[in-house]
Amino acid sequence: MKYALSFFIVGIILLSDRLATGQNLTSATPEGTVVSSQKRLADTPPMGWNSWDCLGWTATEAQVKAAADYMDEHLKHLGYEYIVIDQGWFADSASSSFEAFVHDEISSKPTYTLDSFGRLMPDVIKYPSSKNGKGMKPLADYIHSKGLKFGLHLLRGIPWESVEMDMPIKDSDYSASSIGQPTKGCDWYDGFYGVDMTKPGGQAYYDSVFELFAEWGVDYVKSDDVINETEFLAISKAARNCGRDIVLSVVPANIEWEVLKENCDLARTGHDYWDVWQMLKQAFGDANAYTKYRGDGFWPDLDMLPVGKLGKEISYKGPEERISNFSEDELKTLLSLWYISQSPLMIGGYLPETDTLTLQLLTNEEAVAVSKKSVNSRQIKYRNAMVIWVSDIRNSEDKYLAMFNIWETFKPINMKVAFEQIGINPHKEYVFRDLWSHEDIGTYQKEFMAPVVTHGARLFKVSMK
Repeated sequence: MKYALSFFIVGIILLSDRLATGQNLTSATPEGTVVSSQKRLADTPPMGWNSWDCLGWTATEAQVKAAADYMDEHLKHLGYEYIVIDQGWFADSASSSFEAFVHDEISSKPTYTLDSFGRLMPDVIKYPSSKNGKGMKPLADYIHSKGLKFGLHLLRGIPWESVEMDMPIKDSDYSASSIGQPTKGCDWYDGFYGVDMTKPGGQAYYDSVFELFAEWGVDYVKSDDVINETEFLAISKAARNCGRDIVLSVVPANIEWEVLKENCDLARTGHDYWDVWQMLKQAFGDANAYTKYRGDGFWPDLDMLPVGKLGKEISYKGPEERISNFSEDELKTLLSLWYISQSPLMIGGYLPETDTLTLQLLTNEEAVAVSKKSVNSRQIKYRNAMVIWVSDIRNSEDKYLAMFNIWETFKPINMKVAFEQIGINPHKEYVFRDLWSHEDIGTYQKEFMAPVVTHGARLFKVSMK
């Protein structure tokens, strides 16, 4: 989240084939215990919606329900299932103002709603069904009634008020002041203290948070600002032992990726991406760099999809409420890269106000299938800004092929790939099907060549004739 401000403003200025059921998730914690073994919860990249790109800190219960209604009607049949509320669900209206955040007017520590154990509760103004201690359960029940799943953002650490009021930690002999570290909280949001994991109450605190989430019916947690391994492992242990299957998404720093892969389901590869072409170009490097970690129920996450209606409730220094700045060709580039690199698919736009083009692209069943059916996704060429990716198709000899033209030129480029590079027999004939246009474009042998427009992408299924 901290990157959303700097990178977006700079951008405006510049212009696996095996299921891993039963996968061991063990890793030592500071207390000498281990994260419990549990089945993998995301056999394919998670698909859904996140409130940040469109609603920021201000998402309300009514807006979240409207997003769930839209997903139920238009997207669920394709596998989109998570409705995730990002940061700010726990803060009062003054603390949820993006303008206040930009102007450092909430740096003196925002006011939260807490339960008797110092755990975050929803703001009752934004989430009226949470009154009388009900928390997010009524909203989760509504989302579940649609056949969807519910997610929440969680910032690393403990609320500052919990520590200052020395509130008790549930099911322990410790209190918040014994574990709170005022100087080790988030450096871009002054509302949480770090948790001292050398103290016995540290794990108990995180356990209590995920116990509450499980009671509410949370299915997915986006854990943000995870900058040290000890707190990450505590969060992971709490998620795995809470009694409910909760997919754990992490925004990490300073943590080895082998440790991430063994102890969460997806992890962010870098900063927030917005609807700026230069930022999209950077995603190609991230997608390739983390290839070796992808699969077996773990997914490097390129970030939310900045598509559809963005900035609805956020006043950035630049374009405000808008349909994504990406052109149709750039949208196909974005989606083709996210699909074939098997990044999680979290739509960032406000769903009820999705434009026709974005909906058409998001609901292209043949293209979406690339994300769900691919294994061994890999980049096979990056030369002069011509990028080619290929993936195998689970339980099939067919392949997926994506070609990208990220050159700054006005002319299409004829891009060529040899069958040996794709991993198919050069002595046999193959049919190439364009997944964006839903048409077979021809039968080829030995090599394949196709034109790709600037800032554009071609996405193909390759099948033996």
